Amino acid sequence: MAGRGSRPNCSMEEPMPSSEAVVLPETALPSKYRITLQPNLDDFTFKGEQSVDLKVLEETSTIVLNAMELEIASATLHANGTTLTTKSVSMDSESQTATLDFGETIQPGDGRLEMSFTGILNDKLLGFYRSEYTSQEGETRYLATTQFEPTDARRAFPCWDEPAKKATFQVTLVFSDEFEAVSNTPAVEEAVPGPGLKSVRFAETPVMSTYLLAFVVGNLVSVEERAANGTKVGVWTTPGKENQAAFALDTSVKLLGYFNDYFGIPYPLAKLDHIAIPDFAAGAMENWGAVTYRETALLVDPENSSAGTRQRVAEVIAHEMAHMWFGDLVTMEWWDDLWLNESFASWMGNKAVDWLFPEWEMWTQFVNMDTNRALSLDGLKNSHPIEQEVKNPDEVSQLFDAISYSKGASVIRMLENFLGPETFRKGLNRYLSGHMYANARTQDLWSALETESGQPVTAIMDSWVKQMGYPVLQVETGQSDGQTQISVTQERFVYDRLLGDSEPDPEVWRVPFSVSQGGEESAVTVMDGRHAQVDIPAGNNSWIKVNPDQNGFYRVNYTADDWQKLVAPISSLELSATDRLGVQNDAYALSRAGLLPVTQFLSLAQAYQNEDDASVWGDLASNLRDIEQLVASEPVHPSYQKFARDLFAPAARRAGWEAKPGEGHLDALLRSTVLSQAGSYDDTEITAQATALFQQYLQDRESLRPDLRGVVFALAAQAGGNEVYDSIWGLQGETDLAEEKIRLLMALTRFQDPALLTKTLEDSLSSKVRSQDSITVVTGVAGNPKGRDLAWEFVKSNWGEFDRRYGGGGFGLMRLVSICSYFNSQEKADEVDRFFSEHPAPAAERTIRQAMERVRLNIKWLEQNRSELTNFFSG
Repeated sequence: MAGRGSRPNCSMEEPMPSSEAVVLPETALPSKYRITLQPNLDDFTFKGEQSVDLKVLEETSTIVLNAMELEIASATLHANGTTLTTKSVSMDSESQTATLDFGETIQPGDGRLEMSFTGILNDKLLGFYRSEYTSQEGETRYLATTQFEPTDARRAFPCWDEPAKKATFQVTLVFSDEFEAVSNTPAVEEAVPGPGLKSVRFAETPVMSTYLLAFVVGNLVSVEERAANGTKVGVWTTPGKENQAAFALDTSVKLLGYFNDYFGIPYPLAKLDHIAIPDFAAGAMENWGAVTYRETALLVDPENSSAGTRQRVAEVIAHEMAHMWFGDLVTMEWWDDLWLNESFASWMGNKAVDWLFPEWEMWTQFVNMDTNRALSLDGLKNSHPIEQEVKNPDEVSQLFDAISYSKGASVIRMLENFLGPETFRKGLNRYLSGHMYANARTQDLWSALETESGQPVTAIMDSWVKQMGYPVLQVETGQSDGQTQISVTQERFVYDRLLGDSEPDPEVWRVPFSVSQGGEESAVTVMDGRHAQVDIPAGNNSWIKVNPDQNGFYRVNYTADDWQKLVAPISSLELSATDRLGVQNDAYALSRAGLLPVTQFLSLAQAYQNEDDASVWGDLASNLRDIEQLVASEPVHPSYQKFARDLFAPAARRAGWEAKPGEGHLDALLRSTVLSQAGSYDDTEITAQATALFQQYLQDRESLRPDLRGVVFALAAQAGGNEVYDSIWGLQGETDLAEEKIRLLMALTRFQDPALLTKTLEDSLSSKVRSQDSITVVTGVAGNPKGRDLAWEFVKSNWGEFDRRYGGGGFGLMRLVSICSYFNSQEKADEVDRFFSEHPAPAAERTIRQAMERVRLNIKWLEQNRSELTNFFSG
């Protein structure tokens, strides 16, 4: 294990990696890479040469750098007027390093390291890899592309593959002259190195981390536009899809102006390209100046894309563009502070989309998609702090979760609300300006915000980023002398309180909170200890709501009387949509933790009959679906389905299948949500209508609007058999729109016939389904109560292939192992435990522990609520 020492570009005296972290020795540091790579898309190999300017910092006979799945043919060092050739090259697959032994002492000073090497264009969606697609002519084609974050640049070229080892990069690509190439910077020179070949040299990059380098080679076409500041913005696709690039291009150009103004620092590169890759593991990757995406996250077909797709594309583009400042211009010093990249991109991306599309009500959607997602994960004992020590690549990959993205983004939103938007913006400008082209740590951000605000930001935020979890505020109210007295007590919220065998947790948070009474909001108070009291003038309204607009990252529990008082303002829509969303989400989580009866949540849910907001319905639907997963095999299940069906049916009929004049984006999302939910709970009228619409679509492809296709396909499958199954596969084969393929694949997971679900699972690993989409299909089947056990058996039987494809880590692997969290019996808990003991998945080790914790909670919850649910539905 390599030692640690002082690190470059570091604003703190102590380096970030722990003493146990697998890091490179500080004997030499790079300053500039000159890399030439020649990918071969016939035999899926590549060869490379590089010359690296470096500084030797101390006497040594070896240079150690990162390399993985490469063969290093030669290495020569020019230093101190001499030329040294390696005596040996030792590869260590565990530490993912290459040790170059020169056989004699190298003195400190400047040097140049020249190397030649070869590698494989793999099919694992990481490093330098190949992506397969079908051309307009129906031919199988390939392109070569990269995905280096977090630690896979080392699979493309030997390098110092750590975020603080910043350098500049001058890339030259040699490839077949039928192809085009894109990298971080503009091409500055083209040449013909041999028959049928083309060589393109790209401009030297700014100083940046290895994981942000990118290059793509293949049949590519682009559409381009100049932004107001002169930056050339482009969207690249495979041929035939350039007509799907207009929305992304327009969105990117507008957002670039917004980000330049907001940050007060102009985007520093000459161009900004967005590149659609047919096979891509995540949603997108923020390579500086050359952002890569899966097609569904970038391309919008004017005739066939849904409102949901348009929104997702805008969100992902905004997230990645925010990274151009947070992550690329200023980079976390070590992976412990990954959240500095991802949380800010999530929060800032939402802020930017809200600016561009204010009618989308993005902050209500943020609470649904980010805050509540993070609260759910962080309520587990097997969560982790935002700022999490990591020691090796497997641990790094596990940080890409709802804590680093969504919890971090939520506490940033809470902090901005506390400090004020303009003060917060000035603090960000101070932080970015002070660390441009360098690295930073969390404390650097807090210091900048403290300087601008005069508030004790570090003291407040340390309790949110350094310790795991979050509080639940227990609220009690009273009246005295014309004042409403609000007494608040905090304790850590954990789901395993349900188990009843743990002591109260000692953590205390500094909680900024305020209170709404009849729509009038109090000033923000910072709760420093376990108890606080706030007095506000007693209003005419009898209800109070703590945490208005869900700005704070915590849950709230009221007395039974105060819970009941919230029913009327929910039913009348007097409470804001964000607050209506938050109330039911808190109630459900509290019922899962044993702090409220589940029947209280179900009674509260009935107050949402008049709901008209898509995000509120979406979040409530998710919570109700969670209960259905738990009771799917219980005698009470039919009664529960009727309860949910009766809740969604009025909204589904109000929405109808046809858009009404004057409707907008959110109306389309609402219609899709309520029709889908009503049908999924076996509303026979809705499923019959969906089936009829599906049959009509088979005859006339123009008959069904894109916004409804996902719902119609899914419900037709749910009610259908072999004929519908074959029709869906037929539709899947005839479209080349990635978005449509996903809609159809997800419909295949909704059948009720186990034989059809088994066929779907078997096809998930075949050439009929892209590698990037296989896990989506498997998790879709697992989410179907009829397919839960089938999916688990399939994963176990095919673990070798899943491990080969996805074992390196990432979102896909974590989603795959999470399917076992649906189980609710001790027998299954023991089975899952045995399986992962015998088949370890180091890159998803924490996710497996989280899934096992959820299974234990499911078992206990059912034990405690079976009779209560039976009584509720029989009454």
